[in-house]
Amino acid sequence: MLKGWTDAMRKKANPSLIDPKARRTEQMRRGKLIFLVIVVLAVILLLFSHHRILVALGHYLVHHQPPEHADVIVILANWDDTIVRARAGADLYKRGLAKTVFVPRMERMEGHEEIAQRGITIPENRDLLIIILQGLGVPLAVIETSAQEVTDTWEEAQQTSQFMEAKGYTTVLLVTSKYHARRASLIFKDALTEEVTVISVPSPYDSSEPETWWKRSKDAKRVIMEYQKLLVYLWRKVF
Repeated sequence: MLKGWTDAMRKKANPSLIDPKARRTEQMRRGKLIFLVIVVLAVILLLFSHHRILVALGHYLVHHQPPEHADVIVILANWDDTIVRARAGADLYKRGLAKTVFVPRMERMEGHEEIAQRGITIPENRDLLIIILQGLGVPLAVIETSAQEVTDTWEEAQQTSQFMEAKGYTTVLLVTSKYHARRASLIFKDALTEEVTVISVPSPYDSSEPETWWKRSKDAKRVIMEYQKLLVYLWRKVF
């Protein structure tokens, strides 16, 4: 009688509870169903809240902190935003928030050596930046730069770290563009020592609008590329 009852229960039991292969198939089916539900909910959320999400994505990149007195103002290099960033750095200096301005040396254009051999002089990005700073009232005597060329924000942070360590500086006003401020701040805090305070001050002269960035191709390209770079940096940092 007991054997007959056991056989009957086995016949009624769910095969997935007995057969490992059937159980894995059932788990995969449920997983796909859950994933589909999440995707549908995400699409619905995006449709009804896409404007707020896009605005939030734009604002997240603009990491702005109230300017304070610091040891040095660091202006990050960028060809397109050279004037925009120089103006912001000059304003901070003229407000008396720091007595020194540091300009990392950006990598020169490809083919620079060949064109120089023909007697053609092309100013570097830092040269243009220094010319603008002087024109805006920043004395050449307070402007420092690095001899080594840098190719990205991490290398700029490393050059800044070496400069600040040599000078004994512990506070920095970090000047860059709006869309670049979040990632730049994260990188500088990682590259500099724990004793250094990094204050992020994106340029107010940057014309990009975080609340409508997707409506202008220039802003959209910058924001999308910046999130790609931010994700890559965080990925490398974790793994």
